[in-house]
Amino acid sequence: MRRTFIAVSFCMAVALGFASPARAALLTITDTFGGSNTVWTLDVTGGCTTCSVTLTANFQGAPSGYAGTFVDAVQWTIAGTDVSSVGAVTGPLDATTTSWTGTEGSLSANQCSGGAADNVCAQSNDTLGFGPITSGSTLTWTFNVTFASALPTNLNGVGGNIRAAFNNPDGSNFNIFSPNGGTFGGTGGGTGGGTGGGTGTGTSGGSGQPLVPEPTSLLLFGSGLSMAAYRARRARKQNQKKD
Repeated sequence: MRRTFIAVSFCMAVALGFASPARAALLTITDTFGGSNTVWTLDVTGGCTTCSVTLTANFQGAPSGYAGTFVDAVQWTIAGTDVSSVGAVTGPLDATTTSWTGTEGSLSANQCSGGAADNVCAQSNDTLGFGPITSGSTLTWTFNVTFASALPTNLNGVGGNIRAAFNNPDGSNFNIFSPNGGTFGGTGGGTGGGTGGGTGTGTSGGSGQPLVPEPTSLLLFGSGLSMAAYRARRARKQNQKKD
């Protein structure tokens, strides 16, 4: 029985020793265009190679500086990463904006037509974009992105950026939010503007970093428990034979 206990303890120690929990991290940048705050947040869990990344925009103010406009493209980047492919993207939909398409690249006044590498961009299927935007609303995009190598398990301190392009109801460009970026879980700043004018100061921060066990850690832990259970059954059988 003592040997079994030692085996269980050893296996659990090995599993926990190899554990390298990934952390969910936030990059938040605030656009102050039009005298109101639009809070952009990029939410990603480190340690993944194929990752689900969520981007949200909360249009604050009464009214929001973007009220009545249309968003037709959004873009984000994580510093030091190598984007291999961009898969399915979901985003806000309306009668004319029925889908979003993701690509590696950057946005411009003509949706995702920029050529910047290792940036992730999504554009609406119609050139006008989703809208009209209402004050107090929150829009959400979800990306499925594969990187050439796994992201760091802890993204705190890693740089990043978020950009967005907006149109007038007639389809002409209203503004491009293009700050200097910030850091996950830290502070940063920048200025932004587009052909529609205006500025967007950027501040960034991060919060809420729950531990998320990696698959390899769970596999090691499960293997350790299985081995311990096997040795316990074997020990019982040997004791029964002696009796």
